[in-house]
Amino acid sequence: MNIIHSKDNTPIAYETTGSGPLLIIVTGALNTHNFGVPGDMVPFLQEAFTVLTYDRRGRGQSGDTPPYAIEKEVQDLETLIDLHGGKAYLYGHSAGAALALFTAAAHPDKVLKVAAYEPPLGGGWFERIMTNLLIRQIQKRVARGKNLAVVLRFMRLVGMDKQLIKDTLASEHGQTIIDMAGTIVYEAEIQIASKAFLQNQAVNLSMPVLMLAGTKSFKTAPAIMASFTKVIPHAESRIIEGQTHSVEPEVISPILQEFFLRA
Repeated sequence: MNIIHSKDNTPIAYETTGSGPLLIIVTGALNTHNFGVPGDMVPFLQEAFTVLTYDRRGRGQSGDTPPYAIEKEVQDLETLIDLHGGKAYLYGHSAGAALALFTAAAHPDKVLKVAAYEPPLGGGWFERIMTNLLIRQIQKRVARGKNLAVVLRFMRLVGMDKQLIKDTLASEHGQTIIDMAGTIVYEAEIQIASKAFLQNQAVNLSMPVLMLAGTKSFKTAPAIMASFTKVIPHAESRIIEGQTHSVEPEVISPILQEFFLRA
């Protein structure tokens, strides 16, 4: 692992694999650079790209500097891009997909293309109230050391069955996942921000964007994908047959390679 320091001096841990144009993978909730679907994609992409995976702030080997702000995560990505030539493709999964889109809007001169798999999309005023309530509950539980309870609740919320939860927490990554409980708040903040982004900023994205969703994922995923595709000027979309929110690396990687390397 390598370490860089973001604009607020937070250490961000990352690693690169392969050769070719830079592709940064932006993970979703409770993932690190080497745990979760995005990290598993590296073997399928490293022959075509220099694949950069990193621990988002508050996760794994990266630091965290309060208070949290989405802009700080955008700065983390900007720093990683600048360190590796100033241009990059971005692939984001879940909240990482929204973060990739936010970064592209903030730095259109540095982001060549974006692929986004199932970003969250905040709802109306009632949903915002409930999400803010959830944020406060998580913060209180984490402050009391109830990380495991927070993680278990989140895993059930995203549809993981009992055996998968048990196996995941019993794995070598189990304690790392539990330690990241507080970062679930960051995902909630991103979900809230995605609504305003779609309404006010998505139309200004100037690069090609590929929106993706799976047929066996959340029922709302195809509609959210369509909402972004309709607003973003140079967007296209694709529904991937048989895929859940945890899209299989061997299925999505060829799709990404074709999109990013297309003239």
